[in-house]
Amino acid sequence: MDMTSNGRGGAPERRTERKPGRIFYLLAVLPAICGIVTMVVLLATKLPALDDGLEQIVVPGARELALTPGNHTVFLEVRSVVDGRVYAVDEVPGLAVKVQAADGTPVATRTPSGSSTYTFGGRQGQSIQVFRIDRAGTYRVSADYEGGAGPQTVIAVGQGFMTGMFAVVLSALGAFFGGVFVSVVGIAWVAWSRRRAPRGA
Repeated sequence: MDMTSNGRGGAPERRTERKPGRIFYLLAVLPAICGIVTMVVLLATKLPALDDGLEQIVVPGARELALTPGNHTVFLEVRSVVDGRVYAVDEVPGLAVKVQAADGTPVATRTPSGSSTYTFGGRQGQSIQVFRIDRAGTYRVSADYEGGAGPQTVIAVGQGFMTGMFAVVLSALGAFFGGVFVSVVGIAWVAWSRRRAPRGA
């Protein structure tokens, strides 16, 4: 009596795993490329837009600014460009910043607890004063040299500027490293799958 069996009634065939092709390495790299592109786009579009939040004032001089409630920072731009003119200074001894409400009431200013700096678009600034206002309105911001003359330079007033810059930079770095991480994981998976698959698969 023949006990062998063929076809569907026989032992289940062993399934052979196919080895991922090399094209999968290229697919695994795509997230990193997307991360790099996203980072470049964010830095190229968002950082210049932050410039709109900085009100420049050529000093000695003054400007009337429409300010909203909250904390504001005054930056000294040691390298700056205003209306096509380049300003550059190394020291501004005795430069005093004053802020006044529309009715002439002075607004207290103070030295920031920590130094903040930025460099972009041919401009380089560092925080020198901070002040807080409680009511929205027009304020006169001025700066001059106490007790004598000094070089003409530029100050810039902004609210939440450094926070916005950090947010943009962190978002860009997050997109970059996130894409790289996904690509590394993908490449490792492809390499592991290719080694695990039987030869000739």
